[in-house]
Amino acid sequence: MQRMFVSGDNGIPAVRFTGFTDVWEKRKLGTQYKKVIEKNDLSFSTDKIISVANMYFKADESKSDESYMKTYNVFRKGDIAFEGNKSKNFSYGRFVENDIGDGIISHVFDVFRPTVEFDLNYWKYAIHYEPIMGRLLMRSTTKATMMNSLVSKDFLKQELAIPNLEEQVKIGTFFAHFDNLIAVNQRKVELLKKLKQSYLQKMFV
Repeated sequence: MQRMFVSGDNGIPAVRFTGFTDVWEKRKLGTQYKKVIEKNDLSFSTDKIISVANMYFKADESKSDESYMKTYNVFRKGDIAFEGNKSKNFSYGRFVENDIGDGIISHVFDVFRPTVEFDLNYWKYAIHYEPIMGRLLMRSTTKATMMNSLVSKDFLKQELAIPNLEEQVKIGTFFAHFDNLIAVNQRKVELLKKLKQSYLQKMFV
């Protein structure tokens, strides 16, 4: 990721796929996204509540009251949301992309929707890449004790080097493939751990 995303001023990543030579263009994020406040009109029920921290549907029947359900923001596939929790990996908070499907999230999260054609996988990684996004968020967040608050108008003014759509697809597919390999091998590791534990239990009195 360090070599495939543009982090310098020349607009050219250190490593590229064959056939791509165009300079990545610097564009304001306001040309790629717009802030949206789309409230749940009860089209989405509790089974469509999304955990922003882990990006999965997390049903919560305790919050099924109609008036409360209407406070949720609609979070559509491809949208990004800002989570202000600071951590050792994200000094100013972080953005996450919805890659699981339309749902709803708490009103405390700011939601931004793509305004141009884009590759879902590419932006999933780009918008979450701290070495680049950290600098942008440093200039568009305000500090608090435990969480940072996003200043949306400042965020949309920030510039980011962006490849054309074809190169986005190539990069996004590449990293998604890695994640799939990691997931498959992680499952294998977990199965081997269980197998090892089973043998230990049977081989020792």
